[in-house]
Amino acid sequence: MKLLKACVLAVLLAPATGLRAQYRVKLSPKVNLETSVNLETYFFVEKLAVEHIGNYVFDNKDSNYDHQPIVRFAFQYFRRYTDSTYVLKMAETIRALRDHYYDNGPIMNYLLNQKPFPVAGPLYPQVALPATDRKGDSLLVALTAELRKFYVRARVGAFLKSGAAFYKGALGEVAKDIDVPSFRGLEQWFGQSFPAYRIYLVPSMPITAGEDSYRGYGPGIVSPSGPVPAMIMSSSKMLPLQQNLSGYHHYGFDNPGVTHMLTKHEIGHSFVNPILEKYFDELDRDSALFTPKFKAALAPVYINSWRICIIEHLVRLGEIRTALSIGNTIEAERLRKVHIGEYKCVLIPLMEAEIVKYEKNRSRYPTFESYLPELVAWFHQLTPEKVDQQVDLW
Repeated sequence: MKLLKACVLAVLLAPATGLRAQYRVKLSPKVNLETSVNLETYFFVEKLAVEHIGNYVFDNKDSNYDHQPIVRFAFQYFRRYTDSTYVLKMAETIRALRDHYYDNGPIMNYLLNQKPFPVAGPLYPQVALPATDRKGDSLLVALTAELRKFYVRARVGAFLKSGAAFYKGALGEVAKDIDVPSFRGLEQWFGQSFPAYRIYLVPSMPITAGEDSYRGYGPGIVSPSGPVPAMIMSSSKMLPLQQNLSGYHHYGFDNPGVTHMLTKHEIGHSFVNPILEKYFDELDRDSALFTPKFKAALAPVYINSWRICIIEHLVRLGEIRTALSIGNTIEAERLRKVHIGEYKCVLIPLMEAEIVKYEKNRSRYPTFESYLPELVAWFHQLTPEKVDQQVDLW
């Protein structure tokens, strides 16, 4: 299997000619690992804008980004435009977006739903993008138009081409750790299908230096065939500085744990979150199950509400049962150790015993959504004492 994947990479790890990517690895008919011209252009400009506005998310004017080669060398390449009138104009737009949204996630989301620069227009003109708000939408439209011009003026394409070996290397680091069969396994286990899955590497996204430092963001990509689950990934390994991009043989993405979490786990939320939201009010009746002891056990992993607790348990349950369904018992056991032992999602053993009813009666419950009312009713019969017993056990 490892040899086969290596052969696939050798063939497909090349500049993409499709709509979305500068570079792409097609891991299966549905699963693409890519870079995005639009996102790279935005973060090149954001770094210049921060020279004027001070900061945005993990992008800080006075911070050192030698640990992220693309961030560092792109800034050297484009810094001559820092005080140009068009960068100053974009800096003010980015400042307004920062003050409006606080986070740059909406910018990334919007850009991935646009044609790759320098082409103008929405990626799928026949599908209307969900409206956010009038001010935010107008700022996003204005920024995208200016970014498109910057792509041409600053010869962004030339820089991306010069860094081809680095971008391809980054894709290769992530591709080897993506559990491709699990995407099909998730579809079969949940009884739900999506038209495609997109994983975007963004080597230009700044993160602060330090171990276990990285960022992921799940954009909402729309298509004529329905929503496309996606994940945006920053680098996650700190690299020693080299003289130029060609001097790197590691690319900051060789992190199996992070790759697993940001691909399989986060994509799993696309199956769980939309259908669970319909039951939030009913599940709130059981909020006493989020006992002080349970809450304290989950606090280190930032699960701080009953709703989030249920979501995270169901996503992790889906990962474990999917691994079993495709015959990967070793992975299922590894996931149990991580999700129950480390992340303290201690209701999973009880849920596994219950979910067998769904797995053995797929004719009656063709989808996880059709079984969900049964699972919600099961939560009603739990008691705080039973929950605390699970906490003590694990």
